[in-house]
Amino acid sequence: MNDNHLHARVFRTSDEWYADVDDELDPQPDNPLWYGSYTSQRAAIEAACERMAAYHRARADHEPLPRATA
Repeated sequence: MNDNHLHARVFRTSDEWYADVDDELDPQPDNPLWYGSYTSQRAAIEAACERMAAYHRARADHEPLPRATA
């Protein structure tokens, strides 16, 4: 199974917390895989972590399992 390297970014804007998730293929902030705005840092971090976990679960569900070696 290929590893999918995701990263989250969380930062404060003037009146809210912003979070986004990118992958290693397109790490530029202009086109994240997902993003959201939140009223607290904790909410932004939790949302980003949940989104990353959801991407990993979805990917694991759609990839074939490696062959067993005898």
